[in-house]
Formats: sequence, C-alpha cells, structure tokens
Amino acid sequence: MRKILSCVLMMTLLLAGCGGQQSENDSPEQLATRIRGEYLSLAGWNGQVEVTAHYDQQVYAFTLEVQWRREGETVLTVVSPELLAGITARLQDGEGTLEYDGAGLSIGALDGEGLTPIAALPALMEQVCTGYIARCDWQEAGEERRLYLQCRDPERAEGEGTQYELWLDPDTHALIQAEVSVDGTTCLSLIFTDFIMELTQDEAGDDADLGGDPSGQSGT
Repeated sequence: MRKILSCVLMMTLLLAGCGGQQSENDSPEQLATRIRGEYLSLAGWNGQVEVTAHYDQQVYAFTLEVQWRREGETVLTVVSPELLAGITARLQDGEGTLEYDGAGLSIGALDGEGLTPIAALPALMEQVCTGYIARCDWQEAGEERRLYLQCRDPERAEGEGTQYELWLDPDTHALIQAEVSVDGTTCLSLIFTDFIMELTQDEAGDDADLGGDPSGQSGT
C-alpha cells in the first residue's frame, strides 16, 4: 500500500509541474507535490549551509558555500571555521573528491551505506525530488509556519535505518533546515541560508531564479 501511495503522489506531481507560491487552501500534501515539481525542474541552487555532524562522542561544526548542479559539477567549499576554510568538495555522477593544497581528505561515514556530511547534500536533494515521503505536515517555528517532510525507506518503520527530515518555506519553497538520523539518533543537522534556486532553460527560457528571499535570507 505504501508503494502505491508513493506512486500516486509521483504521478500527481509530474502532472502538476510548477505551481508558484502557496495557496491559502493548500494542504501540506498539495504543496509538497508542487514543490517536488519545481525541484525536479531545477538547474541548480546556491547557498550556505551550516552543518553539524555527530560521530559518537565527537561533534564537528562547519559552514559550506554550496553550488549544487543537477548536470555537471557540484562544488562545496568550507568557509568556516578558519582552520578548515578553503577545503573543497567536487561531486559529479555520484563520485566526489576533497581538495586542499592538492591533497585529499577523508570524512567518516555516518551510516552503513557510506553517507558522509558532504554526500548528505546530494542525498537530501534526491529525497526532495523522488524520495518516499512517509509524513507531510505543517510545523510552527515561532511565528513562522513551515512545511515538514519526513523521508525514509518505505520498507522500514519510523526510526529504523537512515531517515531524512526537511523543513521548507511554504512561500518561497526554499530549504530552511534538515536533519538526518540513523536508527533514531540524529547524526547530522543542516541550516540553509541564502538559498537561491535556478530553473532549467527549458522551464524558464533562461536560468531564472526561483524562490529565495530577495534579501538573501531564506529563514531560520
């Protein structure tokens, strides 16, 4: 039954295409469907992401400048802390390298499938576009309302395996926050700012911006 529901949602979003801003009468499911259509049409997005990674007793925090591209090379550059500034990850076709003065750096996996803080960003985009949505709802953050999505393996129960939680702006459709948990324990937290999306030329006639705050601040 879960697989059937997921297929129905996917067919609906493909028919819906891009839908603009949220309607006051939209249900969370309707808005999620429209957002999926938009994200499937993205050429890419630019922004900053504050990342906190939990490895057992160790916690690592850093900020990335991200240039994500659906086709071509995705580039993630560490901008803070200063000690790590300049470390760059380049991802293409599922392969990634980390560069720093010509040397490679390794980052430990967060789960048994090789998920790392760097690989988590493409994985999040995959969940938004095609992942199985187990829960979809409104959530309040102070005076703001956000669209909440929980994505996971449909063959697993909630809290089992790798699970993704995402919060999006209901008006601009920009990613605001995300968390990744493994077997019920949060291992990665991400906060997005300056999130600017670009449509493909086929959808916009040029690489037009989609969503995001003109001030450059998407939320949080």
